[in-house]
Amino acid sequence: MSQENVDKAREFIEAYNRRDFGAAFAWCDPEVDFILPARQSSDSCRGTEEIRRFWQGIDETFEEFQIEQREFVDEGDRVATRFQYHGRSKIGVELETELFHQVATFSEGRMVRIEYFGSWEEAQEALGAPE
Repeated sequence: MSQENVDKAREFIEAYNRRDFGAAFAWCDPEVDFILPARQSSDSCRGTEEIRRFWQGIDETFEEFQIEQREFVDEGDRVATRFQYHGRSKIGVELETELFHQVATFSEGRMVRIEYFGSWEEAQEALGAPE
């Protein structure tokens, strides 16, 4: 089941990069918790419709925005994904950074919690995985 969860976490971001929100949410519980780090906690939300609105807000700010998945740590019902962000804002600011990293929690094959951390080390620590 664990590799299946890695594949679902991968597909979630691949679908987001295509802006195929229906495919992105295929493995999400309709009431999935979407938790951002404290510095951006006001954007945390619950449910696929609220996540869709958050993502649409990103597209209102950025001309281009893609998330590169660089590494996965598989802990069964939890999967951490290391990200590199690439983008250009509508005012021309370039983005090339490891801004946030994701830990997805699965229950019965569906993502029930998607939490973001400001560093890869924090994500691994939250996962309980060795660095």
